[in-house]
Formats: sequence, C-alpha cells, structure tokens
Amino acid sequence: MERQDFLFFIEQTDKFAVGIFRQFKIKEEKDSVILIAPTIAYKRWAIEYIRSRLSNYTKRIEVRSVEDKEESTYEYQSGLIEKYRFENFVVGKANELVYKVCLQVGQYPGVSYNPLFIYGSVGLGKTHLLHAIGNKAMEYGYRALYSPVSDFSEEMIAYLKKGQIDTFRNKYSNVDVLLLDDVQFLSGKERTQIELFKIFEAMYTRDKQIVLVSDRHPKDLKDISDRLISRFESGLVIEIGLDDETKLSIIKQKMILYGMPLDQKLINYVFENTGYNVREIEGAIKTLKVVGMKNTSKEKNTKDIKFVVEFTARHFKLKPEDLKRESKERRIINARQIAMYLCKVVLNASYVEISRYFGKKDHTSAIYAVKKVEEKIKEDRKFKYMLTFLEKQLKKELL
Repeated sequence: MERQDFLFFIEQTDKFAVGIFRQFKIKEEKDSVILIAPTIAYKRWAIEYIRSRLSNYTKRIEVRSVEDKEESTYEYQSGLIEKYRFENFVVGKANELVYKVCLQVGQYPGVSYNPLFIYGSVGLGKTHLLHAIGNKAMEYGYRALYSPVSDFSEEMIAYLKKGQIDTFRNKYSNVDVLLLDDVQFLSGKERTQIELFKIFEAMYTRDKQIVLVSDRHPKDLKDISDRLISRFESGLVIEIGLDDETKLSIIKQKMILYGMPLDQKLINYVFENTGYNVREIEGAIKTLKVVGMKNTSKEKNTKDIKFVVEFTARHFKLKPEDLKRESKERRIINARQIAMYLCKVVLNASYVEISRYFGKKDHTSAIYAVKKVEEKIKEDRKFKYMLTFLEKQLKKELL
C-alpha cells in the first residue's frame, strides 16, 4: 500500500515514468520516500526528474543507488557546514566565473567539470564554495563528503593501524561528491597520496565528482607525485580572486551580519586597513564592534615606520632611502617588502599609512608586499626563521 502511494502519484501525470520507477526499490515512510536505483545512471535520472517534475510532492524524497554500498561498516557523516551556501556567497567580477562553475557542479555533480581544482590565496572563499557545492548536491539527493587533507591523512593512518584500510577507501570512494580542502598539505605524505590516488581512480571511473582546493596551482605543488598532479589537471583548474568592488560588498555584508551601521567612515576604515582576505575583514569588523573606531584608528607615528625602515635597511646592508626609491634590484625589492610586512605585523600600521610612507599611490602596494612575504614564509623555512628573528629583534628595539 505504501509503495503504491508514491507510484500512484507519479501515474497521475506520467505513466511512462511509472515504468522506470518500478525498477527502483522503494521504501516509503511517514514523511519521506527512499528510492534505491539499480544503477548510478538511473539515480541521476531520478534526481533530475524529481527536481523538475515533483516539486509539489509533500514528502521528502531521497535517491540512492545500489552502487553506493550503503551497507558499509562506517557511519556516513558529510562534514559539511550548513551555513556556507551559494545564497550567502558574495559574487563579484573576480570570483563570478568560479561561482558559476561551482554552482553547476553542485547541481550536476560528475557531469561537466570533473575533477574541479580551485586555487587562490588565503581567505578568498574557497572553503565556503566547497561547502556550498556539498550542500547544494545534498539538496538533490547526492551524498557529499567534505574533509581537509590533514584530517583525511590522520584518518587514513588510524584505519591503517587498525588493519581496516579497505573501510577507509570505501568511505571516501562510495560518496557522490568528494570535497578535499588544503590539498597543498599532501606535500611529503607519500602513503596519503597513494590512498588518495586509489580513491580518485575509483570515483572517476564511476563518474563521481571530485573537487579539490589549494592555495596554489597544481603545477606549483611540491613533493606530490606526478601521477596525482596529472589527475588534478585532467579536469578544470580555476583561480578565485577578490576585487575592490567585491571586497566592499563583503564588508557591508559582514557589518550587517554583526549588527553594525553601514556608516561610510567605518566602511572606509575597514577597507583601508584590511587586505584581500575575508577572514581578515571579518576579524577587523569584530574588533571594530568591540573597541570602537576611536581606539582602533590611532595612526602609527611616522617615526615608528621610519624606525622599522631603518632597522630593515641596516639588516640588509642598505640605506633607508634605497627602500623608498623605485628599483628593479631584487634585494631592494625584497627588503622593501619585508619592511612593509614588519610595519603591518609589528606596528599594526594600516596599509594606507605604509603605502603613503613609501610614496605609493594607493594601499594595494602594501597589501601586495605583505602577501608576497606571507607566501614566501610558507614556502621557505630559512626565510621563515629569518623573519621570526627580525620580528623579535625589532620588538626589543621598539621597547
């Protein structure tokens, strides 16, 4: 009787579809219907049919496939954060294309862009889009799984120690959409790379969607096997960015979110004192809300910035004026970028103040310099130690 309820509803409008649905195993409960398709192809057809034809059906419909191996030995958990959705992602010129691609992948996983590799600097919304893809796919009945690579690696080791590596592989390869974050942390993890390659192959041959996120292009990833890099590049590789217009929209959205007035002075303050990083923007707004603009807008004395420039020049055996003049000499450019970085990190000077001191037209010069130094810190261990030493020494001399 329960089975006939769903089929009867279909039969009222589409007798052809009834014949197809009779090939499904149907479990009907009080508030939901579970359709288990005989193959992945049938599952996809059912999801599309439900989305386009059954919007007025009162019960929740979940579509699975016998190929999903739902009777596995692990408990499925998506790892998704529900608040990260396409509806609250701020779209602008620099991220419009990647947004549209991700939306299409969420609606039609495994069809258009597989694998999808997204890369870009920290704080641009890559993780937000990963979760948005997963949440959108789950709306259409697909099973999605999100995991940062560090968690993926630790979990693999745990299963390996228990002698249950097959269970680990099944967990990740039997979902419809696999979302892996921070792929750059695969570097040097040989066994993790081997397991990911096996999972990748198992999913790809069955047209399961794979989405990967990194802070750099696949070609720039270090200590990762060539065969894995070639898999990353076999689909669509796309960069995400953040422009001034989108940054302003994000500032306004976050200010509304935290119950702050859209005062132009406050907006300008946040814009000029933050880089192109959503987390940095959000942190500045939180601080602004707690301590107020009077306490956060104290400009650093030009003498302090001058001291940092002199300190940096002395370390690199240069003259302070060398750091302020236009030059294509690499060591001068490096020293200037480090000086700007120290002004930001040690003095907490605004990007506007730093750029102005160095005679630059706008604050993006300082943002670029700080970004370049941060990237080099992540890539070069010796450089990182040198910067740490300089920071400690500078703080001592400023006391």
